[in-house]
Formats: sequence, C-alpha cells, structure tokens
Amino acid sequence: MIEKYVNTEELRRLFSSLLVVMGALLIAGLFGIIVVPGLRNANKPPAAMPVHPVVGEPGWLDPTEFPPEKGRVIPAVDPQALIAYSPDLVARGKTIYTANCIACHGDLGHGDGMAAATMNPRPRDMTRPAGWRNGPDLPAIFKTLSTGIKGTSMSAFDNLSKKDRMAVAHYVQALGAFPHGTGSAETVKALSAELAAPGETTPNRIPVSRAMSYLEKEFSAPPPLAIVPDDRGPEADLMRRAIQDPSRAALVLAAGTLWRERPDRLAASILPGAPANGFSPGAATLSAAEWQALHAALIKTTKYTKK
Repeated sequence: MIEKYVNTEELRRLFSSLLVVMGALLIAGLFGIIVVPGLRNANKPPAAMPVHPVVGEPGWLDPTEFPPEKGRVIPAVDPQALIAYSPDLVARGKTIYTANCIACHGDLGHGDGMAAATMNPRPRDMTRPAGWRNGPDLPAIFKTLSTGIKGTSMSAFDNLSKKDRMAVAHYVQALGAFPHGTGSAETVKALSAELAAPGETTPNRIPVSRAMSYLEKEFSAPPPLAIVPDDRGPEADLMRRAIQDPSRAALVLAAGTLWRERPDRLAASILPGAPANGFSPGAATLSAAEWQALHAALIKTTKYTKK
C-alpha cells in the first residue's frame, strides 16, 4: 500500500533513518543505565576510612596509646647472657624493632620507613657498614639506643629495659651482613658494668588519653573573685579598684601560693602582669594600708587547700 506514495529508493532511505534513530535511542538508554550512575557515584566525597590505634606496645599508628603498666624493679642480669649472641635475643629484638623502629628504618633496616622521607638527615641504613655515628659494634648500638643521636631524629629509647635494648642491638646487627666488630675492651667493660648494675626500675605508665582525662577531672577553674555589686563598703570598693576581671584574677591567684604570705608578696605577684592577669594597673597606687586590707580581703575571698 505504501508503494503508492513512495518509491523503493525513498522507502529504503526511510527505513535506514528509522534504524539510525532507534540505534541512537538504544545508545542513550544504555548510557543512562550504565554510565550516569557511575558518574553520580564518582562525585560523592570519599568515605572516611576508620583508623583504629594499635593497642599494644608503642607503634607507628599511635605511640602514645598502650596498656597501663605498673612500674617494677628489674633484677640484675648476667651481662654475658646479654652480650653473647643468641637466637632468642634476636627474636625478641625483632619484635621490639617492629613495634618501635620500622616507621623510620623500614622493615629490613634500609632507612626507608614510612616517616623517613620527612627526616633530615634520613634514618640510618643499617645494612651498610659506612656512616655509623657511634659505630656498628654492640656497645655502640646500645649507646645509641640509650642516648639517641643529637642533630638527628634518632631519639633515646631509654624507656626500654636494658635487656630489650640489648635485644634490639643484636637484631640491628643481624640486619647487616658485614663485620660489626666487638668494640674496644674499655667499651665492652663499661657495657658489662652497666648491664650488671642492680635496681633498674621501669616507671608506671598509662596512655596519654587516660592521663588527659585524669587532668580534666582534677582541674576545675576557681570561681570568680566575689564582689557584691550592691556592696559600697570600703573592702568592696578596694576590690573594684584593684580587680578588672574577677575570673582571670581568680585563676592567677589560684596558680600561686606565695602571695598569701604577706601583702608585699601579693603586690609583687600581681603588678607585673596587670592588666592581662585580671588586675588593674591602678593597683600600683594603693597605699601600704590598702595593700594590707586588699590582702586580707583576698585571703578571705579565695579558697585554698594546702596539698
């Protein structure tokens, strides 16, 4: 029937156009189904990755968080048991190294840890024989662990017990396949004497977060110095002349105790810092009698508990 209105060539062109339109619609549909959702998700802000601090020995993620530990006295040890090489000491040293040293010195001791790029000078490559500040022998490494190295990021690890420092020293030597030497007779003798010294004590320790919570609970700001607005007596008038900020002045007085002894010490405590400390610079014009009266009024107004 349609042949009456269009010829075969026109019908072919019409059919081709219809195919093109349908193909375009199909492509647009696929784009809306597959591509658009991906673009929408790509514009979303990245979800924060929760990072939980490592609870255990101090480590890279949060070295301030560790289990509470009561201080104790460590018995004296046989120096030769720590100076002589043993697989147990090396294994113990590896555990301590992993918890404390990898961030700077890297897994294999090449000085390529996560934090190494931020340090100048870079951490020691402990697999190479050259460049050791104190030397690669056992007494020298123990000294480095005990005192650190000034001018570098190598801090002292004297919080570790002598046994643990010796274990790390043995493991550090195991990282480098070169002769480390034994140290001079004098340094070996000094190391033996230090290891044999009795009464090594480890301090009590708690995580910094817990220490901060204790401080928050213990500290409470003192109440502002009380000056009754309607009181027109000589004592209240003297307080108004001497005090600009009752809250700040109360904090300053609470931070010291010497001012409580005599009026002249009160003057010496507050005049140099006025008015930043809450007291008026005009307090410098008070007479000796007025300082006496102000001292008595502040003693009566402030609360103080001797510790």
